[in-house]
Amino acid sequence: MERKGDLYTFGFAGIICVFCSVILALAATGLKPLQDQNAELDVLVNILGAVGHDPAALKKEGAVAVKEQFAKEFQTKLLNASNQETSLDFMKTELIKVGYPEDMIDNLLPGTLLTRFEAKKGLMARKAGKKMDEYDPGYKMVYVHLEDGQPDAYVIPVMGFGLWDIVKGYLALGTDLNTVKGVTFYEHKETPGLGARVTEQWFQANWKGKKTLSDGGELVSITVAKGDAASGVHQVDGISGATLTGNGINKFVKADLMRYEPYFKTLRGN
Repeated sequence: MERKGDLYTFGFAGIICVFCSVILALAATGLKPLQDQNAELDVLVNILGAVGHDPAALKKEGAVAVKEQFAKEFQTKLLNASNQETSLDFMKTELIKVGYPEDMIDNLLPGTLLTRFEAKKGLMARKAGKKMDEYDPGYKMVYVHLEDGQPDAYVIPVMGFGLWDIVKGYLALGTDLNTVKGVTFYEHKETPGLGARVTEQWFQANWKGKKTLSDGGELVSITVAKGDAASGVHQVDGISGATLTGNGINKFVKADLMRYEPYFKTLRGN
């Protein structure tokens, strides 16, 4: 049998590589809407979880039921850099300018809209001919849980580095904006059996009833600690062997509480 030359071998390998690349690209494009839906579902499930719902049970009910439950229980507020409540109009207008269909934008949940806006913020700033600090409105979301039409809890996103990568979660505070009503951690790349245990119910249950403010009303946050150090009203019991994950949580939870503290001070004053 005639032996094929090197050119044939390289050509055949190149064709296979191109074919595989096209298939992977098509698969990624086709799966993107489903991935986006799952990411949105995770957010809603964990916001609901922070006020006492069972995330696993919610996921079994499906996306439609979760969205209905969220709409029934929560009011979403968008804050700007001055901690003033504002509308979604600017985000919608700017995203439409960079090619998002208007009908799609109108159907996005506020939290998803903010995620899209943050992802395209650099592009939109360049199109507007502005530096980022001039363009960025400094938006952040507050999810107000309602009971009989009245605020029952305020839920904020908490996110930052653990040991290996970003850890995401939601922290719910009671109407005193001091007492923890609940917390969820749900997306991470921490070590299985160690830092990954931040998603376990026992760890998250330790946060309930803890206080973020000192007796004098100053923000001190919540600290993940071990042993006797975890017995205070501002501490939760940590995970054995996951000290660095706990240290990361300490840093980003306090940083996120500090971002919202000016707004919370206003609410306490009212």
